[in-house]
Amino acid sequence: MKRAIFFLDVVAALGAGAQTRTQTVLLAKGWNAVWLEVAPQEGSPDSLFEGKPVDIVAGYTLPVSEAQFAKSTAVNVQTLAGWTVWYAPRRADAPLSRLGRLTGNKGYLIHALEPVTLEIRGEVLMADVRWTPDCYNLVGFSVQTPGGPTFKQFFRGSPAHNHNKIYRLVNGTWRQVLAPDAEAMRAGEAFWIYCDGPSDYPGPLQVLTSAKLGLHLTETGTSNLSFLNRADHPLAFTLEQVTAGNSDVPMSALLTVFKDDVVGQAGPAPVDFPAGAWTQEFPAYDAGAGVTLPLALRPQGLAKGTYTSLLKVVTDLGSVTYVPVTALKE
Repeated sequence: MKRAIFFLDVVAALGAGAQTRTQTVLLAKGWNAVWLEVAPQEGSPDSLFEGKPVDIVAGYTLPVSEAQFAKSTAVNVQTLAGWTVWYAPRRADAPLSRLGRLTGNKGYLIHALEPVTLEIRGEVLMADVRWTPDCYNLVGFSVQTPGGPTFKQFFRGSPAHNHNKIYRLVNGTWRQVLAPDAEAMRAGEAFWIYCDGPSDYPGPLQVLTSAKLGLHLTETGTSNLSFLNRADHPLAFTLEQVTAGNSDVPMSALLTVFKDDVVGQAGPAPVDFPAGAWTQEFPAYDAGAGVTLPLALRPQGLAKGTYTSLLKVVTDLGSVTYVPVTALKE
């Protein structure tokens, strides 16, 4: 019974913290297709856009057929099915609002009355793209700014998406990306892309953790952080701990050491990362190859409590993945 109580305490502590960062969203006048990477601390549209020149926000919940783009490429959330819409309180149609909260890892159409830059502070979630097969999906991905990959570079490793059935919003009109090898993806941008058949493609580099919601570190045991190259060519990346707005989490990678010319392990050897911000480069891995890092908390000197930070993974293509880190010191 005591063991069960301890387990529940650990679960509660790991869920207590929230890893946050600020996403900068640049809105042009008119309609904008935005991929919200964080779950806003102010999730209510009334609060999030108070005092901002934003009057309509729409989220999409249904698959899209190719017919939508063949018949009408203009944005129209009123006549097309599947949109849940928020209207600013100052508008006469505000009582028709049905979008009560904005969430992370989701695409939205946002209408601005004038250009504005939004600084949205929110919780970081593990990327979780769920493709609906044989239809268009409204998706977006974290990429470097500037320096994001082209659509071709990002999707060439996935047969389901390696095509030009891609639409991005330009001046209020959905325009097909006819040259995927020439157009770069942008951070915070949502676009329609067709998924040919089933797919679980997450991007050029797949980042996996032992727990679904991120990396959980305790005083005992290890938690695995894995990297798999899903591109069709060698891929290198850097791993960085981001502590701005979060905690410092001292951790170590427990590498397996072998004796010279002897079959058998000499035991794990910890490679310590600094407690604060740090960056570690990784070599290029071939297509289909990768590496797993068993990570452990270094509890020495830490007071009892829960600590949170972020790991940021950046590939040499310019794709980005964020990994929430939660650490528990009993």
